[in-house]
Parts: sequence; C-alpha cells; structure tokens
Amino acid sequence: MKVTNREIFCAREPLSLLMQEKLPVKCGFKLAKLANKLNVLLKDIEDTKNGMVKKYGKPNEQGKLQVKQDDAAFEKFREEFEELMDIEVEIVVERTALPADLAIEPKTLMALEKFIEV
Repeated sequence: MKVTNREIFCAREPLSLLMQEKLPVKCGFKLAKLANKLNVLLKDIEDTKNGMVKKYGKPNEQGKLQVKQDDAAFEKFREEFEELMDIEVEIVVERTALPADLAIEPKTLMALEKFIEV
C-alpha cells in the first residue's frame, strides 16, 4: 500500500493508544507488526527532520537548535518539511480488523484509516 510520510507520522500516537486497549491476540499481533514497520519509517522521518533543524536552526537560550517562526529560515524549513511529509512510500501491511465492540474515539480512527478496518 502507498502511504505518505504525513499519514505515517499522524498514525504514531493513535496507534500507540489503540495498542493499549485489550484486544484479541490476532488483532493485537497485527497492530504490533504494523507499529514495528511504521517505527522504522518514523525514524527516517525524524532523522530527516533533525537534519533540517541542523540546517536551518539556531541555538536557543539553552543551546538547543531550534527553528523559530519569526526567523527568516523558517519558511524554507516549512517548505522542506511539507515536502518531506508529502513523500509517498510503499509498505506491505495487512489492514487490521478491529473488534466491533471496541470503544474508541473517532479522531483516533481517522488517523488510522488506511491501516485498519472497522
């Protein structure tokens, strides 16, 4: 399946919340496999973003690199970050069917739309 880095990035926390639920073994195992595959891609996204912060950031009061919105380099950083988020990647995962009686917030389901079946 083709997904964007944005879809992967936005699925991180909702997937983590979903994995805290009591799920049937088969469903939980599929979600764990999905999480492992997404974590590899998330590391690539984070590494790329960190490289962009090094490129455009300036040290803050604590000495940590930061790209501030009022800085001239912010627009370039934002453009490159949007480009990064729009990159499509191909992943091989099975959509996971969630139990019908699972009570979960719609905002969580929205972020996982490509990866789950309801």
